[in-house]
Amino acid sequence: MLKRYQYKIKADVVSNQGNVRTNNEDNFFLNGQTNPDITLPCEISEIYNIKNNPIFAIFDGMGGESYGEISSEIAAQTLTEYKKKISSSSPDNLKKCVNEFVHQTNEKIFNMVKSKNCYNSGTTLAMLCFKNNMAFPFYIGDSRIYFFDGNDLYRLTIDHTLANHKFKTGVYTLEEAEFSSDRNKLTQFVGSDKLHLNFEATSQKPINIYPGYKFLICSDGLTDMCNDFKIYQILSKSSENYAKDLVEMALIEGGVDNVTAIVLEIL
Repeated sequence: MLKRYQYKIKADVVSNQGNVRTNNEDNFFLNGQTNPDITLPCEISEIYNIKNNPIFAIFDGMGGESYGEISSEIAAQTLTEYKKKISSSSPDNLKKCVNEFVHQTNEKIFNMVKSKNCYNSGTTLAMLCFKNNMAFPFYIGDSRIYFFDGNDLYRLTIDHTLANHKFKTGVYTLEEAEFSSDRNKLTQFVGSDKLHLNFEATSQKPINIYPGYKFLICSDGLTDMCNDFKIYQILSKSSENYAKDLVEMALIEGGVDNVTAIVLEIL
């Protein structure tokens, strides 16, 4: 069996404003790197050592004008400030550290939109933290995290949308929720309300990692254009850059929104 310190992660991120939007409200966090210029398509590839507890995230800003991109940038920069604390925390304390970051980001964005008299801005969050050969997922909103074990694709997140809420309460069937216009109406996002004192990221059970595993973190600009089966088809083939393949597929399928994808391959 490979020793813990021998695991590495190949991380590829691609971000594009899409075929319709005039600006890119997405941002990302590649263990300290963020989008250097959101006005241009971005493509970065890096190798990380698992022993350094790397962190990866995507933030999909919302609100129109320039506020969405400001919100996602605030989130990315605040995670930069919290990176050392989150990376050095124990697995038992990780959720607490992540939610300290969430609370701080929520307050910063809330105060920003309040100063601009705009109350419909904010950002999603989808994040993977790696510790002790395990991947810990956290999320808020409708940016997604997928896990591919070499055979099957698993969605690790449940969109925080009005459509899913109506499905859970029996108003919609699953098919109705999938195709309803409510699927794009968020019930949770970062920056929503300073008074949400118990506002936290949703967490999932950590996943033990092994060489050959892949993880995908993406904004809804990808998943609105490409269903899970199309994502499976890309991740199950051999490629030098899965993130690029996924973004290109979203653009071919219409690219009506900003699209950002991070693909993490365990080596």
